[in-house]
Amino acid sequence: MASSVFISLGGNLGNTLEIFKNVYAEIEKKVGPITKKSSIYQTAAWGPIQQPDFLNQVIVMTTELLPEPVMTILLDIEKNLGRIREERWGPRIIDLDMLFYDEQILSTPLLQIPHPEIQNRKFVLIPLVEIAAEKTHPISKKTMAEFLALSEDETEVKRLIL
Repeated sequence: MASSVFISLGGNLGNTLEIFKNVYAEIEKKVGPITKKSSIYQTAAWGPIQQPDFLNQVIVMTTELLPEPVMTILLDIEKNLGRIREERWGPRIIDLDMLFYDEQILSTPLLQIPHPEIQNRKFVLIPLVEIAAEKTHPISKKTMAEFLALSEDETEVKRLIL
């Protein structure tokens, strides 16, 4: 039986829209079909480093693969597209985070699902609410809409009109 996986895409180096298109193709080829995509949002970068704004999006896909193999493939996609992990919150060509895998709760050295920062990041919550407002967090039992309403993140997140 296929599982539903929510993935956050982000990037602020290079032609991010083109990079996202490459990510869609790689995910569909290696993991499974994308069933839903949020709009793309522009967000000021977090952290102490001056850098360009990020583009962010959330996609939903289905897969027959287990969570850790999916994460390994996502990391390989990042690497193949030129992602170099140099500094936390630094600029990046692509960042792929697994947010949810069905209703699973998992913590391994490779992967923590649900992603531990979902409720703290408007650049994830806003696209999540767009496509899955009633999605319930398996630990807190709050919906994504409830998380967004409670968010203390004051970062401006603007939907791009493409």
